[in-house]
Amino acid sequence: MAIDTVPPLISAQINYLLSHCPFSVKLEDEMTLQVEQMWSGCKNPNFLDRFTLAIPYCLDHIKWDVTFNAMYPLAAPDVIFGPEDEGFQPYAGGTGKSSKNSLANWNSRDPSQLHSLIVELRDAYMEYQRRRIGEVDDERVKFEISTMLSREGIEMLMSLGTDKPEEVKFAVPLLDMDLNRLVAGSTWRHPQKVYLQVGIAKSVVLKPLISRRNDSVL
Repeated sequence: MAIDTVPPLISAQINYLLSHCPFSVKLEDEMTLQVEQMWSGCKNPNFLDRFTLAIPYCLDHIKWDVTFNAMYPLAAPDVIFGPEDEGFQPYAGGTGKSSKNSLANWNSRDPSQLHSLIVELRDAYMEYQRRRIGEVDDERVKFEISTMLSREGIEMLMSLGTDKPEEVKFAVPLLDMDLNRLVAGSTWRHPQKVYLQVGIAKSVVLKPLISRRNDSVL
């Protein structure tokens, strides 16, 4: 990443995020958070103020675009989610907490702000996926959920690809097992997880969470 061409305030946010991310933050093929690409959204192409984040989730990655404005570096960024998550609108709906989110209280001179925002959005995304999967009318999926909900840190993901079967993915943390002791020479810094894929029957019907489209948090 050509960090020397990124405005200083934006660069500080990125560096803090990569250094302090609580979930694995992507180095080559490892399950870590990664700034995949950077580009310019202003008239001067030398200022890189937009980038794609590959965020570890459910033993895979979700990709969000983070767009700052190099001409107005004090302003909060916008975050654009993937087209498959058009119903994910974490700050919509008038929950009473919208005025307390990281965007509403953005302070560009605090380098931890982007870190707080991404962690906050990832937590909200986890709850969004739980709600979606809870509406799946499939006996196998319901059974797996009933056996896992008592465990902490479970991640779920609904996969609705057009070129592959619909499925639900689960990542279950191995909270009671230290794999670093079982696998000689391992360098895992984070708790390991068991991965489970469950195919969805063709008769499944999903209730739309939100009818209108809005991929952005702003």
